[in-house]
Amino acid sequence: MDFTILDVSDYDPPHVPSKTWRELIKKVWEVNPLTCPRCGSEMKIISLIQDPDVIRQILKHLELWKQDAGSRCKKPKSDHGPVVYEEFNDS
Repeated sequence: MDFTILDVSDYDPPHVPSKTWRELIKKVWEVNPLTCPRCGSEMKIISLIQDPDVIRQILKHLELWKQDAGSRCKKPKSDHGPVVYEEFNDS
């Protein structure tokens, strides 16, 4: 499999992603998705990849692809106990 490396250092995306998704992730997961986990600096989005085949190729190249990754939601095992639903009020 051949890959072409493109220099995107000067690329200026035409659309800036909304800050709403970032704020939702910060609220739910209590982490800023654009903070570098290594140095803490602010990261910049340079591309959004949505094609599953391209994502698979990249993950395989990085040796991060797992064969069972396609089944995201599995039926819970019986030893997990019953599912409990609780009301949530965020006010």
